Amino acid sequence: MSFATKARWIVRPGRNPLARATDRTERRLLLVLLGVVLLAALPVGLLGARTYTQEREQMRIEQATRHPATATLLADAPPRTAGPNGSAGRPARVEATWQGADGRAVTGQVTAARGAQGGDAVTVWLDRDGAVVTEPITPSVVITNAITVGFASWSGVILLCGAGFWLVRIRLDRRRAADWDEDWRRFDTRSTRS
Repeated sequence: MSFATKARWIVRPGRNPLARATDRTERRLLLVLLGVVLLAALPVGLLGARTYTQEREQMRIEQATRHPATATLLADAPPRTAGPNGSAGRPARVEATWQGADGRAVTGQVTAARGAQGGDAVTVWLDRDGAVVTEPITPSVVITNAITVGFASWSGVILLCGAGFWLVRIRLDRRRAADWDEDWRRFDTRSTRS
């Protein structure tokens, strides 16, 4: 079977007497929804590219306005044992001291690994005013976020199209079953007359 014949069969089912209007409707709907999924790749790709551009700009700003500092823990962090709420692997907030933007000692809460001891040095990130902030976004996070946005968006389109097809197919299946019942009733009526 040539490619043209296969393509014609997919787009327009043959004149098979067993193919009902519901079968043709289902096939056309499937083709339309597949087209929607394929055409959605372009806007989804643009959305991912836009996310990448915005995140990259945010990374540039954060890297320009944040700097690392060394803080010394003033107390021990909680131990690594499993807590009642499953907090064993999560970092803890611990009192520490570090040198502020103006050169004076600053005391406050920092994030430290569980099990860290008082006197241990940890890296903290400070903004221009000396306030503790999160670490700047890294290039790998920028790429991961852009890919995640694109993939999640395209998955959403696929799920919506799949759900739409499924709902329509349920109705078409009910219609087919009703048509079959009607045909069997007509057949049964003919066979009892003979």
